[in-house]
Amino acid sequence: MKKGFLIVAHGSRKDGANQQVKNLVNELNNYFQSVMFEPAFMELASPTIEDGIKALAKKNMDQLIAYPYFLFKGMHFTKDIPNLIQNIINKLEKKVDFKMLDPIGQHPKITDLVQEELYDEVIDQLKLNKVAPSKIEDKSMELIEKNLNGHEIPPEQKPIIKRVIHTTGDFDFLTSIIFHDKAVSAGLKAVEEKKIIFTDVTMVQAGINKKLGHDVRCVLNDPEVMELASHEGITKASAGMKSLSHKLDGNIIAIGNAPTALIELVNMIKNNELKPALIVGIPVGFVNAKESKSYLTTIKDVPYITNRGQKGGSTVAVAIINALIKMAFN
Repeated sequence: MKKGFLIVAHGSRKDGANQQVKNLVNELNNYFQSVMFEPAFMELASPTIEDGIKALAKKNMDQLIAYPYFLFKGMHFTKDIPNLIQNIINKLEKKVDFKMLDPIGQHPKITDLVQEELYDEVIDQLKLNKVAPSKIEDKSMELIEKNLNGHEIPPEQKPIIKRVIHTTGDFDFLTSIIFHDKAVSAGLKAVEEKKIIFTDVTMVQAGINKKLGHDVRCVLNDPEVMELASHEGITKASAGMKSLSHKLDGNIIAIGNAPTALIELVNMIKNNELKPALIVGIPVGFVNAKESKSYLTTIKDVPYITNRGQKGGSTVAVAIINALIKMAFN
């Protein structure tokens, strides 16, 4: 099903205000590497909602996703826009399904945006806190916990999410981390049994806690891996996964850097070549990072922990594994 996305705003007599919506649509098309986003205005500006829908129809969409660039669920959201859109798509030659998303004002991160806008005005009013060195981490976790209020987080996932936020200072991970329904239980079992932890890069290998005797391995710089990468014209990280093959069965794989490693791993699983105990797939970057993580979520019978988007990295993968180790042995 080919989806078309209509970003709907009210429209203004000021061209600058309308241009902001058009700029947003350009950024969405660039981010998602798509041409299926179109701007539309209810009134006072063009393109109109009808213009936007027709533009998407020409691109052969099967489903229309309307995203209202509004703060509240007022009459425009509940009645005016959906009625107008439905009337327009009813006139199309092709049957098109229609779905309307909640307005931007309903998003849980709206508070974060307000905080960011006020940051420079408030920051000079804050005072330094004197905290004993032994209490710094506890104080950090306490502050993180306060920011979790209002978010329903399964208890078994919370220590992992908090550890990632503590490591990165980024509350985006609160809503972007994705857990397979068996990820935490399988991960705890695997670390308790001291399963081998394979990593895509040496930075992840270096950061994982080994004080309890866990065997953490990275084959990235092994001569045979470099030779395989050169021979097949693939990345070393991808060649590393390929060379390990069935050694990955029943063990933990932590990928924090290379999307190519994660793609290769998922391909091997889909070809019924192996079944790891747990995959932590958190590659970072702009080329295939978010796509590789989406690809990981298509597997059903291998537990995984991943996240949406291009954020990630070695420190995040390390934080997740170390959180599991701490949960299992504390």
